[in-house]
Amino acid sequence: MSPKKFDWQEREHIRTGMLEAGYQLIREYGMTHTSVEKVAEAVGLGKGTFYNFFPSKEYFVYEIIRYMRFQLMEKFEQLLNGRDKLPPTQAKAFLKQIIFSDRSMYKYLTPEDKEKLSKALPPEYFLDAQRETAVMDDLFRRMEGIRPHINLHLVGNLLKMMAFAQINRKELHADALRETLDKMFQLLFSCIFEDHTI
Repeated sequence: MSPKKFDWQEREHIRTGMLEAGYQLIREYGMTHTSVEKVAEAVGLGKGTFYNFFPSKEYFVYEIIRYMRFQLMEKFEQLLNGRDKLPPTQAKAFLKQIIFSDRSMYKYLTPEDKEKLSKALPPEYFLDAQRETAVMDDLFRRMEGIRPHINLHLVGNLLKMMAFAQINRKELHADALRETLDKMFQLLFSCIFEDHTI
Protein backbone atom coordinates (compact mmCIF):
# COMPACT_ATOMS: atom_id res chain seq x y z
CA MET A 1 0.00 0.00 0.00
CA SER A 2 1.44 3.39 -1.00
CA PRO A 3 1.69 6.10 1.67
CA LYS A 4 -1.20 8.55 1.91
CA LYS A 5 -0.59 11.87 0.17
CA PHE A 6 -1.53 15.07 1.99
CA ASP A 7 -2.04 18.47 0.38
CA TRP A 8 -0.23 21.49 1.84
CA GLN A 9 -3.10 22.52 4.15
CA GLU A 10 -3.56 18.98 5.45
CA ARG A 11 0.19 18.69 6.07
CA GLU A 12 0.26 21.95 8.04
CA HIS A 13 -2.80 20.94 10.05
CA ILE A 14 -1.35 17.51 10.85
CA ARG A 15 2.09 18.95 11.62
CA THR A 16 0.63 21.51 14.05
CA GLY A 17 -1.49 18.77 15.64
CA MET A 18 1.60 16.61 16.11
CA LEU A 19 3.57 19.49 17.67
CA GLU A 20 0.72 20.25 20.09
CA ALA A 21 0.26 16.56 20.93
CA GLY A 22 4.02 16.13 21.41
CA TYR A 23 4.16 19.09 23.76
CA GLN A 24 1.29 17.70 25.87
CA LEU A 25 2.84 14.22 25.94
CA ILE A 26 6.28 15.52 26.94
CA ARG A 27 4.66 17.66 29.60
CA GLU A 28 2.86 14.61 30.99
CA TYR A 29 5.41 11.81 30.47
CA GLY A 30 8.74 13.50 29.77
CA MET A 31 10.77 13.27 26.57
CA THR A 32 12.12 9.77 27.21
CA HIS A 33 8.66 8.25 27.64
CA THR A 34 7.07 10.17 24.78
CA SER A 35 7.38 7.76 21.90
CA VAL A 36 6.88 8.36 18.20
CA GLU A 37 4.01 5.85 18.43
CA LYS A 38 2.26 7.91 21.14
CA VAL A 39 2.58 11.11 19.10
CA ALA A 40 1.26 9.48 15.92
CA GLU A 41 -1.57 7.79 17.81
CA ALA A 42 -2.58 11.11 19.43
CA VAL A 43 -3.32 12.57 15.99
CA GLY A 44 -4.77 9.39 14.49
CA LEU A 45 -1.82 8.43 12.29
CA GLY A 46 0.43 5.41 11.95
CA LYS A 47 4.01 5.48 13.26
CA GLY A 48 5.45 5.46 9.73
CA THR A 49 3.59 8.66 8.85
CA PHE A 50 5.41 10.48 11.66
CA TYR A 51 8.65 10.13 9.68
CA ASN A 52 7.03 11.80 6.65
CA PHE A 53 6.93 14.94 8.79
CA PHE A 54 9.98 14.68 11.06
CA PRO A 55 13.23 12.74 10.43
CA SER A 56 13.73 11.86 14.12
CA LYS A 57 12.24 12.23 17.57
CA GLU A 58 15.00 14.70 18.52
CA TYR A 59 14.29 16.87 15.50
CA PHE A 60 10.59 16.72 16.43
CA VAL A 61 11.35 18.02 19.95
CA TYR A 62 13.48 20.79 18.44
CA GLU A 63 10.54 21.71 16.18
CA ILE A 64 8.24 21.91 19.23
CA ILE A 65 10.69 24.38 20.81
CA ARG A 66 10.72 26.45 17.59
CA TYR A 67 6.92 26.29 17.38
CA MET A 68 6.60 27.63 20.96
CA ARG A 69 9.06 30.46 20.19
CA PHE A 70 7.09 31.36 17.07
CA GLN A 71 3.89 31.54 19.12
CA LEU A 72 5.57 33.91 21.59
CA MET A 73 6.72 36.18 18.76
CA GLU A 74 3.21 36.13 17.28
CA LYS A 75 1.90 37.25 20.69
CA PHE A 76 4.52 40.04 20.72
CA GLU A 77 3.38 41.21 17.26
CA GLN A 78 -0.25 41.20 18.46
CA LEU A 79 0.72 43.33 21.46
CA LEU A 80 2.52 45.78 19.16
CA ASN A 81 -0.72 46.12 17.19
CA GLY A 82 0.98 48.02 14.36
CA ARG A 83 3.13 50.23 16.62
CA ASP A 84 6.90 50.42 16.22
CA LYS A 85 7.59 49.83 19.92
CA LEU A 86 5.87 48.25 22.88
CA PRO A 87 5.30 50.55 25.89
CA PRO A 88 7.23 49.60 29.07
CA THR A 89 4.16 48.33 30.97
CA GLN A 90 3.26 45.91 28.18
CA ALA A 91 6.91 45.00 27.59
CA LYS A 92 7.32 44.06 31.26
CA ALA A 93 4.10 42.01 31.19
CA PHE A 94 5.35 40.21 28.06
CA LEU A 95 8.70 39.39 29.71
CA LYS A 96 6.86 38.04 32.77
CA GLN A 97 4.69 35.93 30.49
CA ILE A 98 7.80 34.38 28.93
CA ILE A 99 9.17 33.38 32.34
CA PHE A 100 5.90 32.10 33.79
CA SER A 101 4.55 30.51 30.61
CA ASP A 102 3.43 26.90 30.84
CA ARG A 103 4.15 26.77 27.12
CA SER A 104 7.90 26.55 27.64
CA MET A 105 9.38 23.20 26.68
CA TYR A 106 12.46 23.83 28.81
CA LYS A 107 10.45 23.23 31.98
CA TYR A 108 9.82 19.66 30.91
CA LEU A 109 13.23 18.66 29.55
CA THR A 110 15.75 17.05 31.88
CA PRO A 111 19.51 17.66 31.59
CA GLU A 112 19.71 14.15 30.06
CA ASP A 113 17.10 15.14 27.45
CA LYS A 114 19.07 18.26 26.55
CA GLU A 115 22.23 16.17 26.26
CA LYS A 116 20.45 13.75 23.87
CA LEU A 117 19.21 16.66 21.77
CA SER A 118 22.66 18.29 21.57
CA LYS A 119 24.24 14.97 20.48
CA ALA A 120 21.57 14.22 17.87
CA LEU A 121 21.19 17.66 16.31
CA PRO A 122 23.63 19.99 14.54
CA PRO A 123 25.02 22.86 16.68
CA GLU A 124 23.33 25.47 14.49
CA TYR A 125 19.95 24.25 15.78
CA PHE A 126 20.70 25.83 19.15
CA LEU A 127 21.06 29.46 20.14
CA ASP A 128 24.67 30.10 21.05
CA ALA A 129 25.54 33.09 23.25
CA GLN A 130 26.14 35.37 20.26
CA ARG A 131 22.84 34.57 18.54
CA GLU A 132 20.98 34.72 21.86
CA THR A 133 22.35 38.24 22.42
CA ALA A 134 21.29 39.26 18.89
CA VAL A 135 17.74 37.95 19.51
CA MET A 136 17.49 39.91 22.78
CA ASP A 137 18.87 43.03 21.11
CA ASP A 138 16.25 42.80 18.33
CA LEU A 139 13.49 42.31 20.89
CA PHE A 140 14.58 45.22 23.10
CA ARG A 141 14.87 47.54 20.08
CA ARG A 142 11.12 47.07 19.75
CA MET A 143 10.39 48.16 23.34
CA GLU A 144 10.19 51.69 24.74
CA GLY A 145 12.16 52.91 27.75
CA ILE A 146 15.14 50.58 27.32
CA ARG A 147 18.40 51.70 28.94
CA PRO A 148 20.75 53.15 26.31
CA HIS A 149 23.73 51.06 27.46
CA ILE A 150 21.94 47.85 28.40
CA ASN A 151 24.22 44.94 29.33
CA LEU A 152 22.63 42.13 27.29
CA HIS A 153 24.85 39.45 28.84
CA LEU A 154 23.74 40.45 32.33
CA VAL A 155 20.10 40.47 31.24
CA GLY A 156 20.56 37.07 29.56
CA ASN A 157 22.03 35.62 32.74
CA LEU A 158 19.17 36.99 34.85
CA LEU A 159 16.59 35.59 32.43
CA LYS A 160 18.27 32.18 32.52
CA MET A 161 18.46 32.24 36.33
CA MET A 162 14.75 33.00 36.51
CA ALA A 163 14.00 30.21 34.05
CA PHE A 164 16.15 27.82 36.13
CA ALA A 165 14.23 28.86 39.24
CA GLN A 166 10.97 27.98 37.46
CA ILE A 167 12.32 24.69 36.12
CA ASN A 168 13.84 23.65 39.47
CA ARG A 169 11.09 25.07 41.67
CA LYS A 170 10.97 21.83 43.72
CA GLU A 171 14.47 22.64 44.99
CA LEU A 172 13.39 26.07 46.30
CA HIS A 173 11.26 27.18 49.26
CA ALA A 174 7.72 27.07 47.83
CA ASP A 175 6.34 29.60 50.31
CA ALA A 176 8.83 32.26 49.14
CA LEU A 177 9.07 31.37 45.43
CA ARG A 178 6.67 34.03 44.15
CA GLU A 179 8.29 36.75 46.27
CA THR A 180 11.75 35.58 45.14
CA LEU A 181 10.72 35.80 41.48
CA ASP A 182 9.13 39.23 42.05
CA LYS A 183 12.42 40.49 43.53
CA MET A 184 14.31 39.00 40.59
CA PHE A 185 11.91 40.75 38.21
CA GLN A 186 12.58 44.07 39.94
CA LEU A 187 16.31 43.51 39.46
CA LEU A 188 15.82 42.38 35.85
CA PHE A 189 13.65 45.36 34.99
CA SER A 190 16.10 47.78 36.64
CA CYS A 191 18.76 46.40 34.27
CA ILE A 192 16.53 46.69 31.19
CA PHE A 193 14.33 49.77 31.61
CA GLU A 194 15.22 53.34 32.49
CA ASP A 195 12.14 53.58 34.70
CA HIS A 196 12.20 50.28 36.63
CA THR A 197 8.90 50.52 38.50
CA ILE A 198 6.87 47.33 37.99
